[in-house]
Amino acid sequence: MKHTDELERIKMEKMKKLLDKTAKNKTQIPQVPINITDADFDAALKKHPLLLVDFWAAWCNPCRVIALIIEAIAKEYAGKLVCAKLNVDENPITAAKFQVASIPTLLFFKNGKLADRIVGAVPRQHIEARIKQLI
Repeated sequence: MKHTDELERIKMEKMKKLLDKTAKNKTQIPQVPINITDADFDAALKKHPLLLVDFWAAWCNPCRVIALIIEAIAKEYAGKLVCAKLNVDENPITAAKFQVASIPTLLFFKNGKLADRIVGAVPRQHIEARIKQLI
């Protein structure tokens, strides 16, 4: 009887550790767009296998429309895709590196490589179609 109790205790401890680890991993998956900068752009590419970067500026009205769509997509595709925002006025190096001349511009990166680009304010369905091609 004592042996069975000990096995049950060990089993419960292992289950608790597994559940804690799963909960921790879920909280690390961004469900809102993350803000990235010139300084941490490369690190974001390495960390997230599928990354959608919204190049925007505060004065850009179409960027505000796209921002709402990106927020919804970040939540819906959490765990499959990470959405990020990069302010072009504050981070001109990355914008220049990827030849972002018009905003909003959405760049899709898969495994650290540029995989697709959308320029301008487009409907959510258009963005989701591109995402589905990359997932």
